[in-house]
Amino acid sequence: MLSDARKIPPQNRPMLTPLNRALLVLSVTQIIAWGAMFYAIALWGPRIAAETGWPDLVIYGGFSLALVGSGLWSPFFGRLIDRYGGRFTMTIGSLISAVGLALLASARHEIIYAAAWAIMGCGMAACLYDPAFATLARISGDAPARTRRAISFLTLPGGFASTVFWPLTLFLLQSFDWRQTAWMYAGFLLFICAPLHRFGLPGPHEQEPPPAPEKEGSETQPEKPPLTDKNARRTAFILFALVIAAHGFPTSALSVHVVRLLDLLGLTEGQAVAAAALVGPSQVGARILELLFGRRLSAIGLGLVATALLPVAFLILLGVTVSPGAAMIYGLVYGASNGLVTIARGIVALSLFGREGYGRTLGLIAAPALAIKAAAPPVFALGLAAFGPHAMLWVSLALACLAFGAMALLASHRARD
Repeated sequence: MLSDARKIPPQNRPMLTPLNRALLVLSVTQIIAWGAMFYAIALWGPRIAAETGWPDLVIYGGFSLALVGSGLWSPFFGRLIDRYGGRFTMTIGSLISAVGLALLASARHEIIYAAAWAIMGCGMAACLYDPAFATLARISGDAPARTRRAISFLTLPGGFASTVFWPLTLFLLQSFDWRQTAWMYAGFLLFICAPLHRFGLPGPHEQEPPPAPEKEGSETQPEKPPLTDKNARRTAFILFALVIAAHGFPTSALSVHVVRLLDLLGLTEGQAVAAAALVGPSQVGARILELLFGRRLSAIGLGLVATALLPVAFLILLGVTVSPGAAMIYGLVYGASNGLVTIARGIVALSLFGREGYGRTLGLIAAPALAIKAAAPPVFALGLAAFGPHAMLWVSLALACLAFGAMALLASHRARD
């Protein structure tokens, strides 16, 4: 995988290095955690409504509550990883998530339902990408290029969470109701993720050996050392948090409303679904290209590419008469932007602020973005109803340009440092 084991004499090589072991574990647990807590609600929602009679605001508002809670808890769990490592923190997160799913499965009242999602939000903060990235950075040691490769590698299986769990959830719902499948997913977190995190992730003091100096920088765009000046760090933090939040609003909204948006623009439902279906493969394809060739870009350069693609995607829909072909090109460009920003979020923060306190830094950056992402789907839905699809595309374009502009300012700020 990503180890430097080839530099060690064969008789002294470990069977599995700490970083490779962590990647194997997290590749499994990220698919389960994302699938169970993030994607399953898309199929559970209509069934919850049919059984309980609750309005969509309650059903999907619970999910938004989880995202807000995840943002609030992220700095806390980031500090825990900095102090105790991912094994302890992500095990606790798996247990909390299992409790939340079990409570969701048994919820008969709106308040209990909301409480279940609030608990899951706490679990998300300790189980999803940001804690996983912080865990990999801690294990990688003082080797930014190795951390970057590890983060890029992990996003590949993570990108297939919806590909795995939407069909799995649909298959299970043919024989079981939504409550029973929620119980099953609680079991996945309890009996698969928690043991894998506890017994599979390296301990708090296990790290990869230092890389050979001549190899660490080879074929890799040199990175400047992390910012040390307090004012420079504060400015960079504000700009990068703005990048992630501004990019996150339209992408979060469209993760729910992209089919409806394309339908309102004149496509049939089948054509809209076909275009939307390209987003997932495009995300993974862009991540594979980054893994293979991205080392030629600095972390800031990758952030610029990732944020530049999103305005292009919206301009495709605004600049031409929407057709199935244009919608498919939109899906490919949009998916590539979304896929690369996930990687950039981890490696730009590492480049700017360094490994010290990295978990807490990721948590603080994630907090406002998650709150904005939580508000995005209902706000976008209201905007579609009140102003129509073209108006919301212009809003999305403006936010995408804001994200790119903030990233460009950050690049200029970094260049002057």
